[in-house]
Amino acid sequence: MRVARDSTTPAVGWITLSRPERRNALDAELCAAIADAVEEFVAADDPVRVILVRAEGPAFCAGANLKGGVYASGFFATVERMIRAISEAPVPVIADVQGPAVGAGCQLVLACDLRVMGSKARVWVPAVHHGFSLDRWTIRRAVELLGGSVARNVLIAGAQVGQGMAVANGFAMLGGPSHDAVELARTMSRQAPMPMHYFKLAMNNPEPDSELAGEIDRLGGACWLSRDAAEARRAREEKRSPIFEGR
Repeated sequence: MRVARDSTTPAVGWITLSRPERRNALDAELCAAIADAVEEFVAADDPVRVILVRAEGPAFCAGANLKGGVYASGFFATVERMIRAISEAPVPVIADVQGPAVGAGCQLVLACDLRVMGSKARVWVPAVHHGFSLDRWTIRRAVELLGGSVARNVLIAGAQVGQGMAVANGFAMLGGPSHDAVELARTMSRQAPMPMHYFKLAMNNPEPDSELAGEIDRLGGACWLSRDAAEARRAREEKRSPIFEGR
């Protein structure tokens, strides 16, 4: 796996799965490395504002390594940690899916906030073909992002979702090559960070009695009083693009 900042836009962090010979299959070590990379990007002295998850080779991620990975002690815990790190990151995480994302690879894509899918991209979870079950978070997330009918097709019937359907139902924001994902990440990195964090936190915790309800409300109020909101007002008056500081 390779971790780097975008050479032209350092506010964008890249996480690149780089085991094309294994079709980027996940094991406990790789899941932990993804979680570590996300956490380090957002904890840095100069944190990134957007994270882009990419892959080398024709497959985005072929899922768990069935020759031991999915059965290994600690695998499920590291998958959960990877998902939690992405879900709880205070910045948007974009999946650049240019090939198949299967099983645990599909879970990785589901954990991300936005998706760009290429013409060869496919997402599916062959749990019914292998006799597996899935955690309730993955099921809820699939229903939320794919829609109830499509999620049933994927989880119960083992159906695949390609670029066309993903874009049509909103699962993918864009249908296009990796260049489009990079440009999306760069564009979003120039947006105000606090509202992006607020909307992500609120959508990931929609229940009014959530233990994070107070934090969500405080963050929403802070957006209105932020220096970035004042900067946006000045920029409109001065007819220029705002320069946001994230505070």
